[in-house]
Amino acid sequence: MVRRLLCLALCCQALTLNAQQADIAGFWDQPAPGVAIDSELFGFIEDANERADGPFLVDYMGIPLNEEALSRALTYDSALLGVPEHVCMRHPTQYSYWGPAALRIAAQLDDNLDVISYTVGGTFRRADRKIWMDGRPHPSEYAPHTWAGFTTGRWENGTLITRTTHLKWGWVRRNGVPSSDESEVITYYQRNGDVLTITWFVEDPHYLTDTYIRSADFVAAPQGIRTATFGVEAPDVSNQVFLECINIAEIPRPERHYVPHYLPGENPFYGDRAEELGIPVESTLGGEETAMPEYMERLAE
Repeated sequence: MVRRLLCLALCCQALTLNAQQADIAGFWDQPAPGVAIDSELFGFIEDANERADGPFLVDYMGIPLNEEALSRALTYDSALLGVPEHVCMRHPTQYSYWGPAALRIAAQLDDNLDVISYTVGGTFRRADRKIWMDGRPHPSEYAPHTWAGFTTGRWENGTLITRTTHLKWGWVRRNGVPSSDESEVITYYQRNGDVLTITWFVEDPHYLTDTYIRSADFVAAPQGIRTATFGVEAPDVSNQVFLECINIAEIPRPERHYVPHYLPGENPFYGDRAEELGIPVESTLGGEETAMPEYMERLAE
């Protein structure tokens, strides 16, 4: 909670702009001129691992995961993403802005030109997120859960603050750290000129002992005035990195219905990241204490 309050205080230092000046509608790309990974050029440097091949396995530093979440994360085999049921999975709201994305944000207006909602598309596999701005309540807890969830928002001093509920199970990092279907996400959108900073806070009573906080930057990429149609399945060919998703088994296996996984104590990547960094293995297993500055002093002892 202390970390969340500190981050909120930093967010409040943004420029005091009115909602019109700080509007988020438009085209947004990931920052930096690009880095070459396996001879392909990706348009970012910040968080390059997250936004390309993915984070290191068995590296949960800074994540306030509990014992149950750690047990589940250690069973994760990335080959899971190659089975038909998972190959076309969308990146959920708990993670999507940190992964590959070229955001396309449109505003829906009423006859009085007031914003009814924003729709955010462009995240991996298109879990398009609608942000309702008309004051409507969140639905019943029994309403359907989705990868995008149900989101409402409000403007405060030039910052768009949103709350997302009704999320399906997902992950907070693309190396197996899970999130449950009871997680909630508070997101801050702050525009400063041509830079859009998005900060999100994940609360999860099942897998997290404290708030998990991440942020990502996007830069304006004007491409003219266009209209957008949402709610239509798309092949995801417009992001220039990830092409059409084909629902097939990417890895042939002799067993039918096999679910890639590691049994307890059998994860072959256990300790690899710790050895690379020269730190104790337990440091890579996460926990809220690994996000605190004083944890560095403990490692130096």
